Amino acid sequence: MLRPSRTKTMIHSLMALDHPFNRIQTDPLVIPCPRLPAAFQLARIAVVADVHLPDNLISIERIAQCVALQKPDAIFLPGDLTNSYTDFDAVGLRRLAQALTPIAPCFAIPGNHELRLEREPLYGEILTACGVHYMCDSYADWHKDGQTLRLFGMGRRRPAPLQVENQPSIVLAHKPERLPYYENARWDAVICGHAHGGQVRVGNHALYAPGQGFFPKYTGGIYTAGNTVMAVSRGLGNSSLPWRLGNHPHLPVVLLVNKP
Repeated sequence: MLRPSRTKTMIHSLMALDHPFNRIQTDPLVIPCPRLPAAFQLARIAVVADVHLPDNLISIERIAQCVALQKPDAIFLPGDLTNSYTDFDAVGLRRLAQALTPIAPCFAIPGNHELRLEREPLYGEILTACGVHYMCDSYADWHKDGQTLRLFGMGRRRPAPLQVENQPSIVLAHKPERLPYYENARWDAVICGHAHGGQVRVGNHALYAPGQGFFPKYTGGIYTAGNTVMAVSRGLGNSSLPWRLGNHPHLPVVLLVNKP
């Protein structure tokens, strides 16, 4: 079993003064989608991002319990379920996938932590073996009440236009700082993680996010650029920066609605 370092254990203990470990903040995030099939109107998507096993702030059992309470129609996992700064937690990843797949169909992509150190093939193999629909520059179909919605998952390649006939383009893409690329790709809806909520938050202001540096712009919630709407999770764990202040672990629930 992987064990956190003494330093991380001490920091996690100090963080408990800011918020209890078992508290997960859930937010409804509404995304309007053009040409949304009727069966997916008001579909609920639980977003489980940036767990960073084995540095998850919330136990796998508690994460699954909280997800189940949201009664999701699907679960999106937009990357960084593992932490590349520690040994690869294959056991924890398998336990997480096995806890979530009985709740609702699960769709996952790799994040930067899976794409470095050549961990991505094994990561995808474990998720697929557990029944997760895994996408890495590919797609998967979400079936609901006799209708189908095609989802796309980014991996290594730069965003490109999608051709989805009579449907919205809905994409799992790890990094929110690439919103201008997503807009140029003419994607309707994008679900991201990666920013960790800015690590330290004072009110609605965030201090630092990977890929954005200090005082980042895209850290959690809904953002728009042109006709593209992006939902960002603040995540459920830590990686190289082992602390979060004013920044509870985050489980957003995306609601899809027909675009007026």
